[in-house]
Formats: sequence, C-alpha cells, structure tokens
Amino acid sequence: MARPKREAVWKNAVQSSDEQFGAKRAALIREAARAFSARGYHDTSLIDVAQELGVTKAALYYYVKSKQDILFECHVISNDLADQASAIALQAKGTGFDRMVLLARTYIDLLVGEAGTLAVLTEFDALEPHNRKVIAARRARFDRTLRELLEEGMKDGSVRRLDPKLTVFFFLGAVNWMTRWFDPGGERTGQQVSDTFVDLLSQGIRAT
Repeated sequence: MARPKREAVWKNAVQSSDEQFGAKRAALIREAARAFSARGYHDTSLIDVAQELGVTKAALYYYVKSKQDILFECHVISNDLADQASAIALQAKGTGFDRMVLLARTYIDLLVGEAGTLAVLTEFDALEPHNRKVIAARRARFDRTLRELLEEGMKDGSVRRLDPKLTVFFFLGAVNWMTRWFDPGGERTGQQVSDTFVDLLSQGIRAT
C-alpha cells in the first residue's frame, strides 16, 4: 500500500531543475535505504528500487552511479546525523551524564525522523574498501566523542564506574540494529522508541 506514495514523491517533485533533481535523488536514496535495511544490501537490486518507485532502472543511473554509490551515501547521511548530535551535545552545558544523554536522545530522534529514513547503519562490510575506510574514520570519531562524555561523567561523578568502550559498543549496537526493524508507521512511534532507548541508557550509566 505504501508504493503509490513513494511513486508520488518521485513523480511530483518540485518544478525547478535543481530542486527536482535533489528531490528525486533523495526519493531514490530513501527507497534504497528502506530496502537495504529491510532485505539487506546484497539481496536488494537497483531493479527492486526502480520497481518500487515506478521507473526504469536506466532512469536511476541519471541520479546515482551504482548501488554502491547509494550505500555509501546512506552511510554518509548516518554519519552526518551523528555529527549533528555530537555538535549539540558538546556545545551544551551540564555534567558528562547530561551531555551523554542529550547526545543519545538527539541522535536517535534524528534517526527516527525524516532525515533518518535515508540512513543505513548496518551493511558496513558491504562497502568497497575505499568507502569503508572513509566511513570507518567518521564512525571512530563519533565513538571517541561518546567515550569522552562517559569519561567526563565518571570524573564529575554523574556517571558510575564502567568500561567506556564496552558501554559505547552496547549502545551503538542497539541503535544500529534499530534501523533494521523500526517502521515509522509501525506499532511504536519514533518518540516512543527514542524515550525507551534513552531511559535504558540513562538507567545503565547514571551514578547512584
């Protein structure tokens, strides 16, 4: 039932040529991201994406170079969202705990929002070596930010004593897998998912 809506996004894009190109490319990436998350990168073809959008495979090549190009773009978007959340948290005042929770909430809110529908957090190993290296470097930067906030919280007494590396692995593992099952039209809203994830993180790291 959702297919006509996705076709409408593709066909009813705004009129200026630049905006039309951008809107149609975003529609393509969004549909591919949905398919990659639901079925996996290797089990999704450009033909599958084209059929969902109601266009030919040849038409898609006007907007992207390859399926790998789409996957890389999806990962870039996910890292852009992580950078946005990091910037907000790092500029905020408060304890390490306060800023860690703010970062987590902001990041998850972005992922379950409109921009997040273009993000892919799994399928990292499907990236080609050069693209994987670029994304790995950006992921490492986000990982460091999370660990630093936890360490800051332990120093100021707002976060209990724990292993920052394992804690970040635990948190990101849960969030990354979320994109495989979260459905904006499903049983739970994005806000409910965000509230639950943030509550679990808060209870797990808060100093008592």
